Amino acid sequence: MRTDLSGLHATPEHTGNILRHITNHWVSCCVYTAARLNIAEILASGPLDVATLAAETGTHAPSLHRMLKLLAANGVFEEQTPGIFANTPDAVALIGNIEGSMKAFLLAELGEFYTPWGNLIDSVRSGKTAFDEYYGENLWEFYKKNADEGQNFMKAMTAVTSFLSPAILDKYDFSAFKTIIDVGGSNGSLLTAILRRTPGASGIVFDVPYVVEQTAALLAADPQLRHRSSAVSGNFFEQVPPGADAYLLKMIIHDWDDEDSVRILSVVSKAMKPDSKILIVDGVVPEGNTLHGAKFMDVNMLVVTGGKERTVAEFDELFRRSGLRLTRVIDLDITEVSIVEGEKV
Repeated sequence: MRTDLSGLHATPEHTGNILRHITNHWVSCCVYTAARLNIAEILASGPLDVATLAAETGTHAPSLHRMLKLLAANGVFEEQTPGIFANTPDAVALIGNIEGSMKAFLLAELGEFYTPWGNLIDSVRSGKTAFDEYYGENLWEFYKKNADEGQNFMKAMTAVTSFLSPAILDKYDFSAFKTIIDVGGSNGSLLTAILRRTPGASGIVFDVPYVVEQTAALLAADPQLRHRSSAVSGNFFEQVPPGADAYLLKMIIHDWDDEDSVRILSVVSKAMKPDSKILIVDGVVPEGNTLHGAKFMDVNMLVVTGGKERTVAEFDELFRRSGLRLTRVIDLDITEVSIVEGEKV
């Protein structure tokens, strides 16, 4: 360790950079508060004054005004004239239950994940999952006991899927597959997007029973896909439906440590035919100092699930241990995820 600090000084530029890192979460907390108060929904009909917004949200008008001014300075809302606020295009993404909404994801990240993130130092010191340490149970147990948060998390994952699906479909051709199983596919939004693009294919969403019950109803209500899609419940640590042409795992493996990931992949490998493909949609961490979405999500996994994002070499090792061979990695036009393709050895 260097002990002689003489001659060292932080320049104003670099001090400013660190200051921005320090204060970024102030804006995040304001965005979360605005989402909890449904400000974007209220403003969807047009601009309103602070007094009206305060009355509709049950808040203290002067304090609400101060928060909205900071958000307006960051492009989330617009103060059209003093005290009159309107949505911006960014604010529209805070409206729940519309295509492209990030509200559910925000409510999870700045809700149940927020305090565990504040305990990141404990994860770094011990290697343990901050979420588990804070709540006394893992994420999946937490959602079983907290139905509202669990439902919101499903909405959040649907929003993420809607963001990812066009990039996945633009870079991967699913037309060679007659049967596709989406392992841990939640409400089936990615599978249905694939089936719409691939009229000759059929598919199964495989997930836990309480998820599948809702997913089955969604698929049955779709007149275009109900004859080509179904939902099956089970535990991917124990079995998945056998004999499909492709097994898709979107943002599943990154939730688990290496040992559990090998357990899941080994189950899938056992179910695969000799010519089946496995497609993992996850972040692939690049080497070096490149700013990349997978590096953000990797630390989120450390804090929240105990899993991790992986390098190509780490995926190759997981595949080798699971009776699989990595065939290629397909980078998408967005940096958050790639498609890691493999086949049975």
